[in-house]
Amino acid sequence: MRIYKGIDITRPFNLSADLLRKYETWGFIPHAPRGKNNYRQYTEIHKRFFEASRHMMAGYSWTEVAKMMRLIVDKEREAAIMLAVEFQAELVKNYKESTLVIQQLKLTLNANNQQLATNVQLERPVTYKEVSKRISLPISTLRVWEQQELFEAHRGENNYRYFNGALLNRLFIIKLLRLSGMGFNQCREVLNGIETRNYRDILPILESRIMDMREQMNKGLKSLGTLNELVTYLEEIHYFSES
Repeated sequence: MRIYKGIDITRPFNLSADLLRKYETWGFIPHAPRGKNNYRQYTEIHKRFFEASRHMMAGYSWTEVAKMMRLIVDKEREAAIMLAVEFQAELVKNYKESTLVIQQLKLTLNANNQQLATNVQLERPVTYKEVSKRISLPISTLRVWEQQELFEAHRGENNYRYFNGALLNRLFIIKLLRLSGMGFNQCREVLNGIETRNYRDILPILESRIMDMREQMNKGLKSLGTLNELVTYLEEIHYFSES
């Protein structure tokens, strides 16, 4: 059995051997035994784990990869694969919801002035419950958005929040930006830009987020394939049947 130095495994990625030791500490790769000289003795197994971890980060977040790799290290392959499929399903779900958001925004385009239309039938005091149903998001999410100053609902004399068509469109845009992975600060920057530009200018920017999400889905599929390749290799060497 070939024994690798840490740098032999990390060099192809232009990374320090220290990272491999951290991966072992974090549970990304199995524990490496020590040799007579007290150096870690890395094998093909450690190499495959490290390579899979690095490649999978193209399609999943660091946290998601960490969860999956720790499950594989603990020989819980079914749980790891199910988790990967769930992550991929979430990417697909967000992509589909985002395309629906774009469709909704296009429907509200005023062909005469190319601005975000304000004639959506919400010109009356409405509750959070009504709006949350229209944009398919929980009330708690809307409250967080308002607290983060992503939007401001007008209040009438009876203190009801007043949502008009323009504000509804803004909520759809916020939803798309959040689905595409933007943080609150990034959302505020985009929304500030929208306030000074017309709809025709903004639509390509929003559609580019959809393209980014589609690319992320493809990367996620490749990462899922990488995980399956690792599991197949480990099955062939009977890793999961070892005590």
